[in-house]
Amino acid sequence: TNTSSRTYVAFCFAEKQGYSKFGSYEGNDQSSDNAFVYTGFRPAWVMIKNTENTYGWVIVNNKALGYNPDNNFIYANATDTESTNDWVDLYSNGFKIRSNTARVGSVNETYVYAAFAEAPFVNSNGVPCNAR
Repeated sequence: TNTSSRTYVAFCFAEKQGYSKFGSYEGNDQSSDNAFVYTGFRPAWVMIKNTENTYGWVIVNNKALGYNPDNNFIYANATDTESTNDWVDLYSNGFKIRSNTARVGSVNETYVYAAFAEAPFVNSNGVPCNAR
């Protein structure tokens, strides 16, 4: 960073209870029972990046097919078409890694994520939402 004559972009997010969550998890190399990440809401969109290699950012959302186990993904930094690999399940309170690929779940590797809510359990003040 800070090289002259280069352009840089920074995306800065603030976590909001019930709406967004950012953090990290460790992969455990289990192909079907890997890490579970509690977000406190049903994720509509999750982006994951392995911090220990140069693989791209994986994005899973609930609109492509929208149900487990068919949560196809795309790469944020590539022009590839949507993948049919089902590496992540979206749950009412978080997401579960269902693969041991280096992109989302290798043993002892650290992953960062950004998750945004579809249907929060609470509002931004921590007050439970009413049923609809």
